Amino acid sequence: MILPPPDSGRRSASQSAAAAALLLALLLPACGDEGPANRIKPIQATLSVDPVPVPPAQAVYFVKDPKDARFPDLETVQVKLYTTTPIDFDAYTIEIHFDPTVVQVGDVFEYNPDILGGCHSETPCEPTCLVNTRDVNSTGTLLLVVTALRGCLPTTLTTDTMLLKIGFIAQSTIDPPGSPIDLIEGPSRGDCEILLDAADLGIPFADGNATMTASR
Repeated sequence: MILPPPDSGRRSASQSAAAAALLLALLLPACGDEGPANRIKPIQATLSVDPVPVPPAQAVYFVKDPKDARFPDLETVQVKLYTTTPIDFDAYTIEIHFDPTVVQVGDVFEYNPDILGGCHSETPCEPTCLVNTRDVNSTGTLLLVVTALRGCLPTTLTTDTMLLKIGFIAQSTIDPPGSPIDLIEGPSRGDCEILLDAADLGIPFADGNATMTASR
């Protein structure tokens, strides 16, 4: 007796198994393809900062932190106050300019807890700490003010000390000569100051020609 052929809308178990094996064989090369089209390399950011050529008696300047390999697109810098003689201050302001189309301020933002009572310390002398977090990455201008509370003592520094740490992220590749990250100071230009009793102590700011480049 001759059996009729299977219905056109149904497959035998052997046919289904054969089709599945063929589909798997076709997919495996594509899934295992390591060609350039399937590889997206992470952005590798590099921040260069020149050392202050002749250290003055006092200065505020950038110092780059060691690179953290876990975050290739991130570079962190310390804003440090250098002094060779004791200095008293009760406030400081920082203004930093950058190109927000290629560089952004990241989540790394750390105040020195020993300066002016410590931002967010929840102590009676916790200073007023203001930063324009809402628009910093749209304007490309970071503005920061730290001010001691009335009746609280100023900070006295006698050595090289970090004021705060800031992280900058490369948003895309940046070809040489790179994108600058500038400390801004001077009349009608910016607002980088170390102050005592609301008077600017005249300490110079040096960003060391900080420049971000990035590649893949």
